[in-house]
Amino acid sequence: MYRWLIPFMLVSATAFCQQVVEGKVVDKETGKPVPFASIGIVGTSKGTSSNLNGQFSLLVEEPFSIKISCVGYESLIINSLENLNLIQLKPASIELNEIIVYRKLIDPSRIVRRAFSNVANNYSTQPFLQKFFYRHYCKDDSEYGRLIEASVDVWKHRGYKSAQRMAGEKEEIRVTQLRRSLDNTIAAQGHEPIAISNILQADVVGYQVQEKGKQLSFYNTVSNLRVDFDRYSFAYDATTVYDGQEVYLIAYTSRKDSILTTSGYIDLPVISGTLYITTDRYAIVKTEETKSEGANIIRTSAYYRKTDNKYYPYHFIREGENHVSNKSVHQYHIELMSTEIKHGVEERFVGREPGKDDLLKIPYDSSYWKTNTILKTTPLEDKIIRDLGGGESLNQQFIRYQQYEWSTTDGGQNGVEKFNWFKEHNKGNRILFLVFWDSTCDLPCVVELEHAKRLQKQFRRDFSVVMLSLENDEVRWKQLLTKYNLFSDGTINYRIGSDAEFKRLYKIKETPAYILLSKDGDVHNIETLRPGNALLENEIRVLIEQ
Repeated sequence: MYRWLIPFMLVSATAFCQQVVEGKVVDKETGKPVPFASIGIVGTSKGTSSNLNGQFSLLVEEPFSIKISCVGYESLIINSLENLNLIQLKPASIELNEIIVYRKLIDPSRIVRRAFSNVANNYSTQPFLQKFFYRHYCKDDSEYGRLIEASVDVWKHRGYKSAQRMAGEKEEIRVTQLRRSLDNTIAAQGHEPIAISNILQADVVGYQVQEKGKQLSFYNTVSNLRVDFDRYSFAYDATTVYDGQEVYLIAYTSRKDSILTTSGYIDLPVISGTLYITTDRYAIVKTEETKSEGANIIRTSAYYRKTDNKYYPYHFIREGENHVSNKSVHQYHIELMSTEIKHGVEERFVGREPGKDDLLKIPYDSSYWKTNTILKTTPLEDKIIRDLGGGESLNQQFIRYQQYEWSTTDGGQNGVEKFNWFKEHNKGNRILFLVFWDSTCDLPCVVELEHAKRLQKQFRRDFSVVMLSLENDEVRWKQLLTKYNLFSDGTINYRIGSDAEFKRLYKIKETPAYILLSKDGDVHNIETLRPGNALLENEIRVLIEQ
C-alpha cells in the first residue's frame, strides 16, 4: 500500500539537497576580482563563470567539489560551502618574451596554424547539446534602453568536426526561458529580437569565414583569421598557465590596408587580438579581439574549459560602440555563458533562432530565475534593471513587456482595446500624437504622415506617434500600411473603424485629423496641429520640459 513512499522520499531528498550557491573569486596577492574564471562542478559538465566583479552563482547538489580555473592563475578545488565566499586564486608566473632566451625559436604564426589544424583533436567532434545563459543590454549615450535574459539550448550536429560559416546553419537553437524589458533605444526598430547567432559566432573555433575576402569587414561577426591568415602579422608575447597547462600568448594585428573610393582612399578596419594556445596540444583556450573602424568599435572574447579531455566554450562576450548620424552613441553588450553539456541522441531537438512572435509564445516561469544557474549580476547591471523599470524587478518588467507587445502587435485586431491599454500605459511617461486617417488619404495627407514619422524619430525618447485608422476593411488597412510604410520609425498603428467612440470623444469630423495628448493624457489644444507645422515642434518641446 505504501510502496510509493520510499522512492518519493528519495526524490524529495535529492531535490532538497540542491541549492544555488554564490561566491567571489579574487587575486590572492592583490585582492582584486578575477573576472570570467571557469567554475565547474568536478565530475560533471555543469558550471558557470565569474562576472566582471569576480562574483558567481551556481546550482549545486551536496556533496560537491568545485574547480576554479583561469588563465594566468593556479587552479583550485573547493569542497565546502564555507570556502566559497571568498576564493583566492594564486597568480602563476608569466614568462615574458623579452626575458626568455631559450624560446627565441618560437614561431607564432606556426603555433596559430597548428592550433587551427588540431581543432578536431582538441574539441568534441560528436553531436552534443550545450545549455547557455544569455544576457544582452544596450544603451544610447549614458541611458540604458534594453535588457534581455534567456536560457538558450544549442545542438551541434557535428560538434567541432569542421568550422561553420554562420551560427544556426548546421546547429539547432531554442530559447526555453526568457525575460526582458521594453526596448527604448534609438535602434529599437532595427534591433534583432534576440542576438543568439551573433554571440555564438564569437567562437573562433566553431565559426570561421569559408572563403578569402577581398577586404576586411567591420560588420562581419565571424572571424576570418584562419582563411585570411596572410592579412595578419603574429607575435609571441609570453607564456603563462591555464588549468595546469603552459599557454602561449600569441598577439595578432591586421596589416594596414585601404580602398580607393570616389572620395579618395579610406582605411580598412583595424583588427587586433590575442590567442591563448596550450603548448602541449595547441588548443585555443581563450581569445580576445578588438575591431575598429573610425570611432566604431567591437570587442569580442571567448573562453574554453576542458571536460572529459575535450575543450568546450564556457563564456562568450561581445560588446560594441556605434556612432550614429545624430552624434549619439549606441552601445551594446552580449554575453553567453555555458551551464551544462549533454551528449546522446535523446537530447537532440530541431529549432532555429526565434523571431519576435516566437519569443512571445515562450511560457514565463518566474521561479526559474531563482532556482537555476545564471550569470551573477554586477552592481552596474542591477542599476540597468532599476533604470529601465523605474524600480520594477525584471520579472515585472517582462510582464509589462508582454502586455506592450500584445498592444502594439497587429493593431488590426481589437484596435480600440489595445489603444486604450497603450494610452494608459504611457500616462505620466510619454506624449502621444494621435493621427486619425483612412483610405481617402490624398497626397497632402501622405506628406503629413511623413512629417509625423519625422517627429517620431526626432522626439522618440518622450513622444509616440499613434496612427488611428478609421478603415473598416482590415485587408485594405494592411495594404495601406505597407504602401505608406507606416511600420517604420517606431510609429504605432491601430485600426479602430469608422464607428469608434474615439471619433466623438475627440470630435473628429474629417480625416486627416490630429490630437496632441500631454503626458497626463489631456488634450493639448493649439491653433494648428499639422505635423509639418514648426509650431507643433515648439509645443512638443514645451510639453517635454513640463
